[in-house]
Amino acid sequence: MKTKPILITVAILVLLAGAFLFIRSRNLIKPKKDEINQFLYAFSNQINEGKTASLLADFDVNTPPRALKKLINLLVGKKDLNGKEKPLAAIHLNVDASTVSIVNSELIIAKIPAEFSRESFDAKSSVLTLKIHQLGPHQFKIIQVDAREFLADYFADENLIRSKIIADKDMYSPITLKAFETAKQLKSKYDSVIWFGHLNNKTYFYVVKGKWDIEDIQRGLGSYPYKMGLVSPDLKEIIPAEYDLVYNINGTFPGMVEVEKDNKKGFYDLVGKNIVPIKYDQIFPINDDENLAVLRDGDNYFYLKKDTSISERVDLKVSEFFSKIETIKGLNIKPDKFPSITEYNSREQHAALYIPPSYLVDLNMLNKIWGFQNPLRKDIDGEVHVDYKIDLAEKREEPENWFQAAFYSLKDHFIGGRGEFYDSKNLVIIDKKKNRVLSHEIRTDYGEEESDGEYVGSCNITQIKAINDSLFEVKAGALMYVDLYDSTTTITGGTYYHYLMVKNNKLIELPNKRTFGFTKYVKMDDSYLNGCYNLLIGAGRYNEGQKKNIDYLTPEILRYMKNEIYADYRYEFKDKRWKEVFQNIELVYDRNSGKVLDGNTTVDDSLTAIDKYNINWINQKLKGTQEKTMASR
Repeated sequence: MKTKPILITVAILVLLAGAFLFIRSRNLIKPKKDEINQFLYAFSNQINEGKTASLLADFDVNTPPRALKKLINLLVGKKDLNGKEKPLAAIHLNVDASTVSIVNSELIIAKIPAEFSRESFDAKSSVLTLKIHQLGPHQFKIIQVDAREFLADYFADENLIRSKIIADKDMYSPITLKAFETAKQLKSKYDSVIWFGHLNNKTYFYVVKGKWDIEDIQRGLGSYPYKMGLVSPDLKEIIPAEYDLVYNINGTFPGMVEVEKDNKKGFYDLVGKNIVPIKYDQIFPINDDENLAVLRDGDNYFYLKKDTSISERVDLKVSEFFSKIETIKGLNIKPDKFPSITEYNSREQHAALYIPPSYLVDLNMLNKIWGFQNPLRKDIDGEVHVDYKIDLAEKREEPENWFQAAFYSLKDHFIGGRGEFYDSKNLVIIDKKKNRVLSHEIRTDYGEEESDGEYVGSCNITQIKAINDSLFEVKAGALMYVDLYDSTTTITGGTYYHYLMVKNNKLIELPNKRTFGFTKYVKMDDSYLNGCYNLLIGAGRYNEGQKKNIDYLTPEILRYMKNEIYADYRYEFKDKRWKEVFQNIELVYDRNSGKVLDGNTTVDDSLTAIDKYNINWINQKLKGTQEKTMASR
């Protein structure tokens, strides 16, 4: 039984509704690999025969999501992921070479090699990963498809094929074709021309000296084996090739380009003048009558004025100017709103590049580099963003507190295999004592497709509390799967606790495998007995039971909570039901044999002072309860 919240990331293509909500009260024997292989052969045969209805029946879902239907159409060769035409390459799954891992009696992971082929082209390989649930003896359903690698490889192969069989004029805009040719003239002076920046029908060229790899930026190496610069439409170097990153033209201010070197930021204009020296740790654009931005250099603050001059040092509090950063109150990023279009100097990589202003990255609103739909290239598929919305969800203004907090909802919309959903919330804290901004991305779970992906309902709360000057407790509504001792009662959603520690001026989320994380990090009091939780009551499959909301922790949940502390240290429960409930909280494998190691017969020496306090506290609360099914360890 699964005992952790399903903390889903945007990287998974399809997570079917109720995917981990297994049938309860069933003792299963571990399946044999031959059984799994038979299921996979049947799955592959249905793909080869184009039986979409039969394929959909292999998935443990009542109403198939659009993303799943698109993937199946792609696998059988009926339509591409956009549903416009047939795929350019045929897909073959090599079940014979599959790697099958039987995690336990209910969960199996199968990695199936895939091959993309088209006449006159070299075949390309990839892998499709399936998570499979054993419902009963010889009965299996697919509960999850991880197609990250599969789709990335497929799109790359399809774009390569398209570039060979479709005329340039039918794929690229004239300005892109011209840029391809002009870039060749710069090859004698630079090692690479990596991107084109188009503004007002003129093209600027992002040039590199040294060994270029875009993943170096995404990994944030700190020391880079290349230096980047910018060349004007008349092929003059306006930003010297000595920077770690040159941002989108006009990305923050009209007529300016942000640059970065050794984590310091500044700006050039489009004639090559260094407007803002590259010496500032953060640059916050603000809506102000006299100033364009606030510049931070260590603990010192300055204004960038509207005439682009820089003020003397000012005594400025973050809380005084943060509300003036208008763009993060409601920002919709999409290609038709880009002040300029930046694209790859490549006939195979077709996305429009968005390098967001550094302050949005500093605030954890966006990653360093994004790929969006490119309006300059026609009918190109890819796993890219359509738009990305940042909205202020909730703001906490409490003047008497030493901090202010705001939560932002981040909504992402893809083309390709994914649909639109909320995948995270962002927390921003203004520390008044130390005059700094702290931020962290809070992963939240998203619901079924018909709810537009957002976790909704009365338990969708977001709250923050300071435990001390460096530890914060954040409560956020989340999907869960907590199978209680009574096998007919399951917690399916509610309050999930995150604990954030301030380290080196950053918020770091502390590790936590527990559903009720407060038992690990704080000494409990009566306030932790309250909370909002969704329950599913009744035997049978997901959605067949009675749904109920509660605003308190029942004795049943308290007993789970206490035993979860022991389970966190891989305690080997003697009670058969508790052993079943916590069997997957942490699986530890032997490196040599690959087998799951046995649990611990005692964990008393591992318990922390907080663990012991909370176990005793829960025991005191449970005194006098007489529920027969509440067996403890």
